Amino acid sequence: MRKLLIAVFALFAATTTSFAQETAEQPNPSVLPMFGNIPKTEAEQIKDQKFLSSCDNSFSTRQEASQFFMNRGWEYFNEGQVDTAVYRFNLAWLLNPNNANTYWAFGLVTFGQGKLSESIGYYEKALAIEPKNSLMLSDIASSYLALHEAEQKKSKKKKTFKKVVEYTSKALEADSSNAFALYTMSKVKYQEKKYEDAWAYLHKGREQNVANIDFVYLTNLMAEMPDPKGFFKNN
Repeated sequence: MRKLLIAVFALFAATTTSFAQETAEQPNPSVLPMFGNIPKTEAEQIKDQKFLSSCDNSFSTRQEASQFFMNRGWEYFNEGQVDTAVYRFNLAWLLNPNNANTYWAFGLVTFGQGKLSESIGYYEKALAIEPKNSLMLSDIASSYLALHEAEQKKSKKKKTFKKVVEYTSKALEADSSNAFALYTMSKVKYQEKKYEDAWAYLHKGREQNVANIDFVYLTNLMAEMPDPKGFFKNN
């Protein structure tokens, strides 16, 4: 088993080294979600097969191998090494295209890059597999909310706000203690000018996780209506 794992990482290192050989004009597909959806050459397909065969010999199932590379990907993601993380997520996806977490990860990455419509597409793929995952639902709601706010600045009128409400409601139905969804619902109520309700949801979110508070939004809400509970005060 140890020798087989070493073989997997050797293949890993060879591909990682090739990152540096790519130019800025031609990003390496390995660091793009789902390998950039670019058709692979015969040589790349052979490399994929060698990788899959190595994993088949090293892990009990491809699902187990997929989760292994997802875990490594999250480690790099949390360290801010996004390209390296995406490569691991891609390997996890290659091993198990039905792993909802791979699409969720791609959604988080593209959201962080400001590619809102693309992130929504990946979240939708994840939700097609796990439709009642509250955190996934709240993340797609966040993408739709960011898209809605961007459209407002450009005076565009689209139906993104309905999507925000829809997915946030589903997230709270799946888990009423989801702090992310509670904060997003607070912003929904703010958009609807229902400031008392906005405060109610904000406080519910604060009780679950105070670290998630958006202080720019908090300032805007206080400008419309003082905190009924007196917990937050303008200086």
